[in-house]
Amino acid sequence: MYQYSLQWFQKLFTIAIDQSPKNDDFAQRLEILKDFFTESLYQNICRGLFEKDKTLFSFALCTRILKGDNKLDDGQLRYLLIGPTSDMVEHGPELPAEWIGKPRWNEILTLATLPAFHGFVESFTSNIS
Repeated sequence: MYQYSLQWFQKLFTIAIDQSPKNDDFAQRLEILKDFFTESLYQNICRGLFEKDKTLFSFALCTRILKGDNKLDDGQLRYLLIGPTSDMVEHGPELPAEWIGKPRWNEILTLATLPAFHGFVESFTSNIS
């Protein structure tokens, strides 16, 4: 199991403060520090990870950054990780084509419930040919 101490993180952050480019503008300095520390954290942790775990760590770090910047919707992330959790085919629109199959159609119907994919079912069914 991977474990890193608070002191390790503090030292890494202190190094980031010392080595990152300086800027007199406070907002820009914070952005520089955030980017520098994130890259330093990624490189230092990946150095100690097994190759098979690096992709998962990269995904976890990326999703946390996106959530912190309010660029990732919880519903979309849940759909990406879990997929559909209910059967929408039973009471939803009919299959538009046989080649789609019920599992895929259920995924499309569930995806269309997310705000970013509003109208996807209509667009999909009108462009099947």
